[in-house]
Amino acid sequence: MDNGQSFLFENGTAATGLIGRWDPQFAGGTIWVQTDSQEAEGKRRTILRGCSNFDDLLELYLYVNVIKNTYPDFVKEIDTTWTLSVGDVFEYKLPALKDEEGNDEPELYIANMTSQPFPPFLYFNNDTNSLKFSPHSVWYQGQTYYFIIIVKEKHSDSVFYPYYCTVKMSGVKLNPEVYFNFTDITFKMSTIDRYSQGTFTWSHPVNLTFVKDHWDEMFDVYVKNVTFRTHNTTQRLLGFRFTDLADDNKTMKFTAKFYEPYFLGLLMKKSDHLYIHMRYDLLDTKGYFKDAYRHLDKMFLGNVTLTRIHHERCAKDLEANTQNPYGSTLNREKLYVRKRIDL
Repeated sequence: MDNGQSFLFENGTAATGLIGRWDPQFAGGTIWVQTDSQEAEGKRRTILRGCSNFDDLLELYLYVNVIKNTYPDFVKEIDTTWTLSVGDVFEYKLPALKDEEGNDEPELYIANMTSQPFPPFLYFNNDTNSLKFSPHSVWYQGQTYYFIIIVKEKHSDSVFYPYYCTVKMSGVKLNPEVYFNFTDITFKMSTIDRYSQGTFTWSHPVNLTFVKDHWDEMFDVYVKNVTFRTHNTTQRLLGFRFTDLADDNKTMKFTAKFYEPYFLGLLMKKSDHLYIHMRYDLLDTKGYFKDAYRHLDKMFLGNVTLTRIHHERCAKDLEANTQNPYGSTLNREKLYVRKRIDL
């Protein structure tokens, strides 16, 4: 059989796909028989038809008997929805599995549902065929979780059935912003006096010595002078140093030294502005230091997990992230304080 081979049913319709396929290249020519379709059930006569190089019609007949093969199932109906409370310990024993045709060994496993929360408190005991639920945390209440019980034939990836299950937790979903006593830290700067002195003040006590030692890693200090709108360039300071760290662990007194201050301002009757600008890449969208900067947590005096910097401003970037596939830092770029350098 050299030319124009085709794999057909006796009525002339193609057998490829429904009941198997013909592969002329494998082992000199092979008919593969496999189907997942119930339409193929029953005894079928197939024909492998082709021509020789002498134009002789050649046909090979193959009878294929596809017997019924359904997925294994539980011997009785199972529950797929549960309502639980925090602190419950509930065990549900699944019924035995049975394969109606008896041609394979039944088995089951638990899987997560795509894009849906899986119950982290669910444990499946394969020895006893039991589901054990033990929601021990208040953070589960008010939530709904999903999972799938899949029953299948052990030696088949196509003969299976999914049971979609739901676990509803009673109670009201907790809001972390209300439940926890977060410390949200901000900062401000005082007016700069005629001696170029001022104070930088934290809203809550911090380790001022640590902040001083890591100041350049956390902040940029610069001047926007009266020509900024023209050349769009900030001006560095000649010097900036802290002269006193107050006992309240919040106030840092500083002295700034400017390059030839006031000269242009005096001519134009305008003033420059001093900026103390926190570096935007330090914080995540919740106001915590990113992993690469977690060593800066040492500035906090209280519970590090519950201490955040400019949380509300950072959270605005979290909202903007849904519209920007690359993530937004627009609001964190504005974590600065400024004061006018009076003439």
